[in-house]
This record gives sequence, C-alpha cells and structure tokens, in this order.
Amino acid sequence: MQGLKKFVNNFNIIESADGVAFEKFVNSNILMSHQPDIFTGDAEMLDIITVGGHNDMGIDGLAIKVNGLFVKNIDDVEDIVKRFRKANIEIIFIQSKYKAFFDKGEFNNFIAGVRDFLNDIQLQPMNEKIKSMLEIKDYILSDDIIIMWEKNPAIRLYYVTMGKWNESPHQLGLAKQFENDIMERNTFELLGIHFIDSELLKKICDSNENKFEIALNTIDTMPLPFVEDVDNSCIALCNGSEYLKLLTSDDGLIRKTLFDDNVRDYQGDTGINNEMESTIFADPNKFVLLNNGLTIVCDEYTTSNRKIIVKNPQVVNGCQTSHVLFDANRKGYNIDNVALTIKFIATKKLDITNQIVRGTNRQNIVYDVAFETTKQFHKDLEEFFNDYSISNVKLYYERRARQYQHNPMIKQNQKTNMRAIIQGFVGMFLCNPEVAHRHESRLITEYQNKVFLDNHSKLPYYITALTYYNLEDLYLKNKLDKKLFYAYKHHLAMIFREVVAGQCPDINATKAIDDYCSVIQETLKSEYKTEINFIKAVEIFSDCRKVWINEYQRSQFGIKDNADFTKLLLKYIGSRSNTNYTELKEDENYRYTGYVLNTIKDRFGNDCGFISRLPNNIFFHANSNRGLNFNQLKGKRVTYKVNVNPKDGRLLAVDVELAG
Repeated sequence: MQGLKKFVNNFNIIESADGVAFEKFVNSNILMSHQPDIFTGDAEMLDIITVGGHNDMGIDGLAIKVNGLFVKNIDDVEDIVKRFRKANIEIIFIQSKYKAFFDKGEFNNFIAGVRDFLNDIQLQPMNEKIKSMLEIKDYILSDDIIIMWEKNPAIRLYYVTMGKWNESPHQLGLAKQFENDIMERNTFELLGIHFIDSELLKKICDSNENKFEIALNTIDTMPLPFVEDVDNSCIALCNGSEYLKLLTSDDGLIRKTLFDDNVRDYQGDTGINNEMESTIFADPNKFVLLNNGLTIVCDEYTTSNRKIIVKNPQVVNGCQTSHVLFDANRKGYNIDNVALTIKFIATKKLDITNQIVRGTNRQNIVYDVAFETTKQFHKDLEEFFNDYSISNVKLYYERRARQYQHNPMIKQNQKTNMRAIIQGFVGMFLCNPEVAHRHESRLITEYQNKVFLDNHSKLPYYITALTYYNLEDLYLKNKLDKKLFYAYKHHLAMIFREVVAGQCPDINATKAIDDYCSVIQETLKSEYKTEINFIKAVEIFSDCRKVWINEYQRSQFGIKDNADFTKLLLKYIGSRSNTNYTELKEDENYRYTGYVLNTIKDRFGNDCGFISRLPNNIFFHANSNRGLNFNQLKGKRVTYKVNVNPKDGRLLAVDVELAG
C-alpha cells in the first residue's frame, strides 16, 4: 500500500515491523478523520494512542475525545471542560491486523477487551498506556464531569484488516450482541462498529488528504463568465441532503479536511448559527433566501443532466453553514427542503484559491482563542518559517491544519503548529515548563499579553520549534532515554537554552532577543553540540531531582507540574553557570555524575571515551578504570572521581561506575 510506505517515511519508523507500522498507520488515519491536526507538532500523541503490544486487551488503538479534541491526560480534560463548561465525550477503539481476512476470534477478543475497559472493574491485565487511558475514562465518568455531560459518552469501534469485508454473519452477530450489552448499561451511546477493509481504508486515507470524488444531484446550475487561470465555474442550487453526501464520510463523520482553507473554524452556538438552525427547523424553504451560500474550490468538476461531479473539493466559505446542516441532520431535522446556493470554482492555481478565500471571507471576524491563528502575527510567522532556515533542516509552520499535506517532500517532523509552539515557548523562553503541557486554549488565555504579540520578533518562536525538532530527534535515535525524560521535555528545553546562552533577555527587546537566539541557533546547527548540551541538561535535571528528594525531602511525584521545582532548576543552573571551572579545586573523594558520550579505541587498541561535564567533557581510559566493561557504555549515566594527568595537567575520570 503506497500510503503505508509514505507514512513510514514521514514518521521515521522505517525499522518497525510491518504489523506495528500498520497499526500506527491505521490509528493515524482513523483519528485524523476525526481531528486533522491531531499529530501536527505533537510527536508524543501517536505513541500514546498506539496501545498495542503486551497486555493490550486486544486493542491496538485507543483515544478519548472531549468536545471534539483528543486528550492525553486528565489535565487536558480539565482545561477543555473548564473553557466550554460542557463535556461531549467520545471513546474510540481500534483493532488492526496486517492480514488479508477478517478473523472471528480476533474480533471477539477485541470487543471483549473493549467491554472490559468500559466496565467499572477490569479483569484483564493491561499495559501502562491502557492504564493511562483508563484513568481518563474513570475521570470523565466521575461526578465532577457527569454534571457537564450533554449526553452519554459515545463509543466507536473500528476493526481493520487488509482483506475484503463480506458481511460475515458470525462477526455481525458478535457486533449485535455487543451493541445490546452497551444499550443495557445505559451509560454509553454506541455510534457504530465499523468493519474497515482495504478498499474502505483507502477511502479514509484519500478523504484525509481531501482526495475524493462525489456526485451531487442539483436543482439547477448556471455557468459563470470566463476568468483567467480558472478552468470553469458555476453556481449550483441543490438541497441539503445532497450536499450532505459531500460533507459526510462513510462512517458518518463530518469531513474536517474540507475546511482547511477556511479562515475560521466552526464557532458553535453563536447567535447567527442558532438562527440558521431555527430556520432549518421551522421554515426550511426560506433558508436559501436568508443564507449567503457556500463557495467550493475544487481540482475539477463536470456537469451532466442536473448532476455535478466534483473532484477534491475544498469549502473556502461556508464552514458555519456546513456544520449547522450536519448537526441539524444528526438531530433528526428534515433537510430535504433546505435549498443551498453553491459556487463551484475549478482551479489548480494556489494564488487564485487564496484570492477567493480572502474575497469570500471579508466579514468581521470575532477573534476567540480557538481562532488565534487567523491573526496577522501567525500569517507573518508562517511566512518567516517559509523564508528562514538553517543549513541542516527546514521547518514549516502549519497555521492551518494539514496545509502542507500535498507536498511529499515535507516530513511530519518538519511541521509544527500553534499548539506546539505556544507550549514550547511558554516552557523554554518564559520559564514555565510546569504549565507548558496545558491545553493551548488555556495557555492562550493565561499568556495573552506575553505571547504572539505584534512587536515580538519571530526568531524566538522559530528557535522554539527548532529546539524541539532536535530534542525529538534525540529521543528518536535513543540518544536520550524517552521513558525517563520525555515527560520533562519542556524542562529540558528550558535548561538547554540556559546552558547554551545564559539568562534570557526581555522577550520584547527585539535586538537583544535576536542576538540571544543566534547563539542558540549556532549550537543547534551542530548535531554534536546539540546532543552534548541536551545531555548536560539531563544531568542538571537529574541532579536537581536528587536535591529535591534527598535534601528538600519533597516527593518525587508531581515534579512535572511544580513551580517550586522549576525555581530550583533555575537557581541550580545559575549557580553552575557562575562557577569558574578552571579554578575549581577538585575533591578527590567526591563522586561526580555524567553521561558517556562515546567510547573509542586509542592507537594501542585500548578502550577510552568521554563523559559529559561542564564546562568541558572529561576523558576516561581503561588503564584508570580496571574491570570497567566498555561494551554498550555509550549513553549510560555514570559516576566517577577526578584525577589530574601528571603529564599534561588534564582532568581524568577514574573509578567510573554505572549509576544506580
């Protein structure tokens, strides 16, 4: 499957087994059909929701959505419900098999695992990823969240193979039995059990990339005059139920990717949207008179006998109307009598599309935190990313979801988005890593006078993205221990910045902050310097954690969210950076800590290497460390004593031992 190969390259999982890669591919595409930007700038999310492996309860993918947004932890849930004051919940379960048939036994194991997960008490063994999702599920079923439910939490199951679905009565019977079990609980709403074969999976992938063709019956069409660089254009009149064919995917979801070029996301229960819904309900025949209509740009379309066949459409104006119609249909309103005027424009010229977007969206926009990226700052930041790069990497600011999806040369890790940048910026430059993992809507509100200001230089935002790009690369290459330190990536980014460039100047002082960022950029140009300084950051973090636990007698848990621990880090970094290491008297009995950067052979074939250390890395040799096994020592944390080489005065690490 071509899409699978592209996915493997984009997510740098070339060495993964076919079955594992397929699981991630399926999880990615199914969840992107729910939220197109779910993985943009968030390398952690795909790993979190891919739960397959040991003790996986027969489940390969597991994700929880609150008010249309996927969550990673209870903090995300709290942030979202606090802002919206409501909780619409959906839990998605995925089982995928890289084989050419649907297996009754495997499907039975899948629904048994889902049933057990939804129970009050779980009987099956489960891995840590599923346990984390279970904590979120239990929280959204708690009294604190139940009072915000607008309806029972919904569940949706996907069973995916590379075979062909032939309406197996055995598996349909198991599905019906599961549906009856769910209905009897009266706690969850089942939105569907979807059997996805290779053909339907391809449709989902194509739909995610907005590559699909749809035929709509029209009431009438009228061609528009010729325009240069426009292949053809027309105005069509069709009813709401026909438009729903274009608007809805095969599993009943609204096609989110249709609105990638729309300047505004769906704004929900606004006065105008409520008026539209009232008209659909009470007086649908008047809808066409009261609504401005929609504008759709597509690659091409053909008309024949009151039918229009549209290829790869994009709704550039009409996001609000589309969502209101979709919701009205879900509520059971009759939309057959709702007529719509739709302007179809066929062009492959991006400049023309952009002009149409601007021309059809001139109404006043109410800037809400959910639509932050419509502001001029973000448009300028997008251009800055496009124009600016360093020698070894090119990054892209994906201001609109999946806007670079059509460029196969741009890999997933080269893209970032507003969520990733504000989280990274708050942690790295504003020295608040303890809150940086919070949902972007909360950060936008709390830091509205500190981030994305018109007078800000764009360079620190770019340096933020570049730093996290390199940090993710170190995790990917196992240069840093992901299991131990990934949760503290915002702390490490802050420490890295301080170690490399010292205390940060005022973010509003453009010249000073640009000069400061240039120092960081010079380090990031070198893969070796970047690795060394992040290893130093890990060493500082680990030392501070020991002080926190042993000297301050504070709990090792909750460090990630604790502002006092951040203060300790900054204090510790400051004390180290002010130390004159050239005059520091070494204590021969004191044991230091560091990471083995590499091991080599000297000219006589003896083992030796270097350990990370401020301000200069320290050399160690087998002659001074009898019995030390140098095999697979690279990257390991060690303790050591310091001696001085009498021949040249250099410091040597002796009595090196693996750290406990």
